[in-house]
Formats: sequence, C-alpha cells, structure tokens
Amino acid sequence: MKKIIIIIISLMIVGCKNNQKKHSLNNKKNKQINIEFNPNIHTSHIIELFVWPGEYPTRPMVDEAQKYFEPYKNHPAIKLSDSLFQNEIFYFDELTEILLYLEPFPSTKFQYSLKNSPYAEKTEIINEWMQKLSTFYVDAKVEFFLKENEQFYNGVKIEVENNLPPSGFIKLMEDYYRENKVSYTIIPAPEMPTGGEYGQRGIGPYVYTENGTLIYQVISASIPIKKDSVTKQYEGFGFDNKEFILRNSYHEFGHAFINPLLEKEKNKRIVESYQQLFTLTLQQVMLKQNYDNWLDCITEHLVRLGEIRLAERNGNKEWAEELRKYHIVELKFIFLPELEEQIKKYETDPSYKSFEDYLPELLSVLDKFDFSEIEGRLK
Repeated sequence: MKKIIIIIISLMIVGCKNNQKKHSLNNKKNKQINIEFNPNIHTSHIIELFVWPGEYPTRPMVDEAQKYFEPYKNHPAIKLSDSLFQNEIFYFDELTEILLYLEPFPSTKFQYSLKNSPYAEKTEIINEWMQKLSTFYVDAKVEFFLKENEQFYNGVKIEVENNLPPSGFIKLMEDYYRENKVSYTIIPAPEMPTGGEYGQRGIGPYVYTENGTLIYQVISASIPIKKDSVTKQYEGFGFDNKEFILRNSYHEFGHAFINPLLEKEKNKRIVESYQQLFTLTLQQVMLKQNYDNWLDCITEHLVRLGEIRLAERNGNKEWAEELRKYHIVELKFIFLPELEEQIKKYETDPSYKSFEDYLPELLSVLDKFDFSEIEGRLK
C-alpha cells in the first residue's frame, strides 16, 4: 500500500507551489479543472476534527485521522484554532482561504501576498496561527499520515477525475459572468468533517495574485464508505458522486465571481440599503443555514441564482427546476423568483460588460418587497 502512487504525495508537498504559477499561463480556451491535494488544507481539517469532535464511522479517513492524531488533541495549534472560532475572529472557511496563500507546510512563507485580500489587517494573528499549524504539521507527523494513506488518496483522486463537470463548464461560467479567472482547482479532502456521517460539505475559497484570481473548491466525501466484510477493502472512497461535484462546482466556484463584487464598498452600500428586508423571521431561517447577516443572505441568493441559470443555459431544464424548488421552497431563498426574471435582461444584453455592471439593476427588484410580503413567503 505504501509503495503505490508516490506521486500523489509529491503533488501535495511540491506541486502546490509550482502548479499555481503554471495556471497563469492558461488561457480561456484550454482551461481545465485541476485536481490537487494540499498539505495545508488537510492539516487544517485534522485540526478541525478536534475543535468540533464527532463520530464518522462511514468516513474512513476522518476515522483514521481521529485515531492517529488523538495524542495531539491538546496541541497549541488546536487550542488557538478553537479560540479563533469560539471568539468569531475567523470562520473556518476564511482560514481555509488564508492557507492557500501560503507555501505548503512546513514552510510558513507566503507564496501570494495578503495585501489585496480581506485579511490584510489581521496579519499578526494569522502569522501566529500559521506558525502553530506548521509546528503541528511537524510534531504530529502529518506528512507521514498522508504518505501512509496515499493509496486511499489516490482512489479519491480517480473518483473525482471520473466525475468532473463537462468540458464546457469553465467557458459557460466565464461567459455568463463575463469575467475570466486564472485557474479552477478542486481539492478533495477525505479527512474533512461534515457535521455527521452522512453529511456533505464544500468550501469555495479564492486567492488574489498578481496574475489574477485562483479559485478553488474544497470538498468532503459525499458517499458513505464501508469495508467489504470479506476482502476488508474499502468499497469506494466517498467521491464517486457526479451530481454532488457538479452542484458544488456551480456553487463554490460561483462564490468566486459573486463575493468579490459584494466586498466592494459601493456594492455593499447598495445591499445595505435594503437591510430592512432582513426581518426577524428571515434572519431565523437564514441562521439555520449558518448565514447570520444580510450580506451573506444576498450573497447566497446571487450564487444560487447563478446555479439555476447556468443549469438552464446548459440545457438541463429539469435540473434547473429541481434547483428552483430546492432553493426557494425548501431553503426559503424567497427573492429568487424576482431575481431570476430580472437577470434575463442581462443575459440577452451584451452592452453590460460584466455582472457587476448589471448588479444595481438586478438588486432593484428588492424594491418590490416589504415586511408583509416577506412574512407571507416564509409561512
């Protein structure tokens, strides 16, 4: 087992540093979705397992990591991470993004500057945190754990490769948002906790560089895995799920187009002008999905709008309708019907050079809503 596919671990430790520079040479015509492992991301998920412990009998690599790293559960890296989460200094998604600015552990150097990121004002605590994570990486022998389980990681990579979005996916997204990104990368993380043994999870970080934006999708396993009772071999690796990977690609990569727009002050002000629509009832509905503020609520509306429209424009009308029902009826993203009707003007009008150009007009549909309308839709 330990001798198989050594290249996977080489990719984890060395490839991360070089591949991003190669991405800058990609043009729109030949862009492909990359699949990479990243020691920083794997380390952070291992840390997270001890910040928010749980039982994962159908997640083999989570279970293995919990057993392997149990002696280090009181490590300073875990204590500091817990403090950052509990005091809401950083959300875990933000820490995931920050780690992609760094060289692979055990290095604590930045390969991309934080100066243009949302984290530029928090470099002191970030430096302290990454030093402790790097120390954990060495002390707990994370590299050895990854090498010891390289056959499993190789199986994960093959499953993701077999379930990638169709070849025209990147062009479809960039044409729709009228904006190009440098690269698109999926980081499968079989050690990623999911809040339960049957849960699924994705994170959509993006990194600003001198050459443009690198966007990522970090995904958990999405299929429960058990060992065959006779052969004692795993029956799959948890990532053989085309629908989950495609849906996450639309959603998590979509965040890289929407979030940077809403981080701009002029666009924040437009969103904030509708703050009164974030009624107590709507707040409660969004909080159940871990969205605790109005900006997040609108961000998620726009990302899910993109999911629906991209599915529709890709010719998958049945899936688009499923997404509508799921997002509007089940999850109560109540502004989506009006947003979708309004976005059709943008789709047929090339005079708008970017999605951002149309954003004020798109958000103007919120003028139609008041307290009673919102409460009625949430019943």
